[in-house]
Amino acid sequence: MARTAQELKASLRGIIGFGVTPFHDDFSIDLDGLRENAESLAQSCDVIVPLGNNGEISSLSPEEQKQVGQVVVDEVRGRKPVIVGMGFSFPLAVELAAAAQQYGADGILILPPSCNHADDEGLFEYYRRIAEATTLGVILFQTPALNFSLPLLRLLATVPNIVGMKDEHGDMKQFVHQRQAVGDRIELLCGVGEILAPSYFALGVRAFTSGIINFMPETPVRLLELLREQKFVQATHLIEQEVLAIFRLRSRRPGYVTAVIKEAMNLRGLHAGPVRPPLVPLRDQDREELQTLLNELGSMKAAAVLGTAAP
Repeated sequence: MARTAQELKASLRGIIGFGVTPFHDDFSIDLDGLRENAESLAQSCDVIVPLGNNGEISSLSPEEQKQVGQVVVDEVRGRKPVIVGMGFSFPLAVELAAAAQQYGADGILILPPSCNHADDEGLFEYYRRIAEATTLGVILFQTPALNFSLPLLRLLATVPNIVGMKDEHGDMKQFVHQRQAVGDRIELLCGVGEILAPSYFALGVRAFTSGIINFMPETPVRLLELLREQKFVQATHLIEQEVLAIFRLRSRRPGYVTAVIKEAMNLRGLHAGPVRPPLVPLRDQDREELQTLLNELGSMKAAAVLGTAAP
């Protein structure tokens, strides 16, 4: 049985893993690979999101989105909360929210509308009406292109099943004001991955999103341990040693945020396959750099196990 909105809110802790949608070479969905990936995420994450940007949601048809969401929910079997992304147009979001509730998802992540130049009144209606189309818990998604004003966020916090906000903007000054504005009515999440997780956790946030969990789960798991122990200096050092180079590569070219994750999974023999157009695969030199980074990371971890310095 799916979690209630308040149960979902209480579960927004730890690592929120954003999975990929694995494809065959002809760009059809690799359903067996999707199931194996879901099982892996269920073992390493606290919350699973199969339909975010890493899941290439914008390149999936509505029926494919429903299929991916249902396969992941069925595979996870309630062991961890599953939140499915949706949005773009209002009618489509309502349709997908209803489907998510029917196949047993625990919550929905509402992506910004296709028209992101609306004023607060229009945005409030967009999010409120989608939230009211389901009893599932709703997570808002704040991006650099769409920020929630304080008045709008206060209004959205009054909608009973809006229980969280993924902050992908990373403006800590804005975030502090937003946190004060909503209090404990909405669970605010570090949505920029590991790189800023120490800053968010120092402010009282209790969860961060992760894409690298798909191919190097030991690092975010160790990071979470350090953050919960409030060892922020050690956490920052871990990020510098094991995360920053991957993040730099992911930001090198448009679409690499997802392409690097999928290629890293491919290089490690996991299920990812190609990215769908309009995303493009890594250039040869970037793939070679990624392979080198993964080899160095493997050597570093092996040396740590042996208690020696990495070569």
